[in-house]
Amino acid sequence: MVPMARAPLPPLNGLRAFEAAARLGSFAAAAAELGVTPGAVSQQVRAFEARLGALLFERRPQSLAPTEAARALLPVLTEALDTIAASLLRLKGSATAAAPLRLASPAGFAAGFLLPRLDRFQRRAPGVALTLTATERLIEPGSDIDATIRFGRAGWRGELGCDFLFVDRRIPVCSPRYVQSHPVSGGAAEALAGHTLLEALSQPEDWADFFGVSGIVTASTRRLSFGDERLAAEAAARGLGVALLDRALIADQLASGSLVAPLAPAEMLRGTGWFLVYRAVAASDALQQFRAWLLDECEGGAA
Repeated sequence: MVPMARAPLPPLNGLRAFEAAARLGSFAAAAAELGVTPGAVSQQVRAFEARLGALLFERRPQSLAPTEAARALLPVLTEALDTIAASLLRLKGSATAAAPLRLASPAGFAAGFLLPRLDRFQRRAPGVALTLTATERLIEPGSDIDATIRFGRAGWRGELGCDFLFVDRRIPVCSPRYVQSHPVSGGAAEALAGHTLLEALSQPEDWADFFGVSGIVTASTRRLSFGDERLAAEAAARGLGVALLDRALIADQLASGSLVAPLAPAEMLRGTGWFLVYRAVAASDALQQFRAWLLDECEGGAA
């Protein structure tokens, strides 16, 4: 079936000029709304009338009087122009709306590595609206989350993509004030005997692994436990004891001096690391931009 040809329409300027003049009651008011001169509105309306072959206004010395044809045409034309304007606004909004990206991360990684760098991501990808959830729960990438930061030894399969970020390097840290009041003698793990050890419940084996590597059964019976590494780091900065933390997640505190490494250069490497995990089959452009940025950051700032 051949579609019926559409009847030719008058120029859009004529339609807008007539609609504004009929709605507002004068060429001057229509000109002010449209940003043109009253003479231009008058000429556009006359051209519109000539195209229609019908008189739309009775022109009086001080006013305009719409004809019956104009009164019948006005509501139809106003509704059509409003519909067009609304559609264009929606189209513009959808074209310029920020692309959403929902990321879940352990609190320590979110606070220690991501937050100090997110201003650089915003400058690099201004069109991405990132929602960052700090949680110790293991969240699967899916309908409610686009990607997640995970700690471990990789091995995620199926539809999950996995980018290695950097290796986990654990070092004992404390505040300068703590070292002054609780000297750490020597440079080996044994020096921590008798000190208060701060541990994160999200990494309950850290101290045992650290002392195990050094061949020490235990170095302290005094422990303070916290729900996540972020709290353990804050407790160490406040002088409550010695925490075993990932060097990359406390880079700012080490640089500022709020945390120090009393046993430097002692560190623990056990083959674990940080990874970005996501559904490869549903990787959006926003996620691809974040991946590229994060991999660049890890290459340059996680040593």
